[in-house]
Amino acid sequence: MRKEDEPIFKALMPAQLMGLCIEREAGGEPRAGKIGVGTIILERVDHRDWDGKTIHEVILKRWQFSWTMPEPDKRAKTYYEESVNIAKHFDDMVAYSSRRSLLECYEIAKGLLSGEIQRDPEIAAAHCCEYVAADYRKFMDAHPEKKCNRWWQKMKLLKTVGNHEFYVLK
Repeated sequence: MRKEDEPIFKALMPAQLMGLCIEREAGGEPRAGKIGVGTIILERVDHRDWDGKTIHEVILKRWQFSWTMPEPDKRAKTYYEESVNIAKHFDDMVAYSSRRSLLECYEIAKGLLSGEIQRDPEIAAAHCCEYVAADYRKFMDAHPEKKCNRWWQKMKLLKTVGNHEFYVLK
């Protein structure tokens, strides 16, 4: 995340930032996948002190969520810039339902935080804190010459929801 953009994200309420994170990470996934990502965020808050003790600390921690990284390649940079723009205009986008996926993810975040929506029981029971997009993992595993921290190779697959694979320590 660029330093000049931090205040934009920090100004969001916890449910807004969590909704944005869920949308950026799992906007195209089924509802269960979105709840899975939300559960991961809450499990990191509750069980991994090095990630942070608040929604903001966990989500904004460097290298934790791909959408927070302004990568040099054009597609990732554009996605990052779009994330900054959404954060700047979050209330307008939700109020006018201009982004249906964002609205759904925001509602999921609010529900998870209030307890109206239950965390994914398998992920929560295992205190699972890691996930990866299956297509990314498969691509990286098929191309060992590409630089990447293949952390999933040291972990056990807990479950797959949509295109996300959720991992626990072996």
